[in-house]
Amino acid sequence: MFSNLSALNENSKGRLYDVTPDHRLPYERDRDRIYHSTAFRKLKDKTQVFMFEKGDYYRNRLTHTLEVSQIARSVSRKFQLNEDLAECISLCHDLGHSPFGHVGDDIITQELDHNFNHNIQSFRQVTLLEKKYVSYDGLNLSWETLDGLIKHNGPIQDPIHEYGLTKDFYFDLNKNPSLEAQIASISDDIAYIAHDFDDGIRSEILNLKILSKYSTLFDFIDFDYLFSLNDKVARNYFTRQVINYLVLNLIKETELKLNNPKIEKHVDIINASEFFVGFSANISEQVALMKSYLYEHFYTSDFVYNSRTHAEKILVFIINFLKENISELPSSWKRKITDEQSKKQTIVDYVCGMTDQYAINFYKNYASKH
Repeated sequence: MFSNLSALNENSKGRLYDVTPDHRLPYERDRDRIYHSTAFRKLKDKTQVFMFEKGDYYRNRLTHTLEVSQIARSVSRKFQLNEDLAECISLCHDLGHSPFGHVGDDIITQELDHNFNHNIQSFRQVTLLEKKYVSYDGLNLSWETLDGLIKHNGPIQDPIHEYGLTKDFYFDLNKNPSLEAQIASISDDIAYIAHDFDDGIRSEILNLKILSKYSTLFDFIDFDYLFSLNDKVARNYFTRQVINYLVLNLIKETELKLNNPKIEKHVDIINASEFFVGFSANISEQVALMKSYLYEHFYTSDFVYNSRTHAEKILVFIINFLKENISELPSSWKRKITDEQSKKQTIVDYVCGMTDQYAINFYKNYASKH
């Protein structure tokens, strides 16, 4: 349908370090490297909304990532774009997240680095912090995967080398990302809206009967049919309808925007002044209201709030403890410190590499002694 606008494998700008060609296409190779990375495995023990002690049935950062990837692949396939690239960007978009979900990002920003950005941290993870190869640090991913990772939410103003990143690979940060990256970004929104409602209902913090009263917000759901189902099937029906509704509108609206005679090739997407992947205006408003509902009734609920407060206490202690006791870092981390700036960045990298359980154990071990 729009294969002419795709980031084609044969047009890849390559990698920072040459690799021996094998049976895989460039982004298949990227995907494999991401799957086998340390940071990817750690996602299973990082909070999405609920901390792990709530139960095994709720999403974690890994299951969220896989759901984003599924939606991105499906939409990319519909448009005949490079679904391998969309998958890669989806799989690595959260690798820089700290423990305890967004609360960790907030505490790092508050206590340590006012410029902290988990997208930048994800970039650091795949370009510097992964230690898999003899000849270089990082995963040595394709230029297009890295460009999509750093810009999937849109062009950025900050020069990335200010964050200690490589200057050897040039990224035009003021230009649009690929369609594949745009799809990965909005798939993130669709996935978390749907699964946060699902987890909220499962936990009984949210209630389907109450949700049914918001007829404007959920006008696409047949609640009469939903309430004829048993509770588990009803919850899954609700979640499925949310995903279908948003994906179908996304496809319809994006197709309208891409059927533009001025948009003929991939470079036209990059040079454009607008995103092409998105919802219609009325559905964008509906999505904003869904996010607001989740914030007011789920993210700020007593249980989630209390978990957040506990996580804040843990991370504030860890960060301030490391500021004053940098000698407690492993030797391989201490060697990175040469001045105050490198000390701060090393603590950021170290904390972001923690899982929820590691952070809890660290806190229990050191807080009892201080």
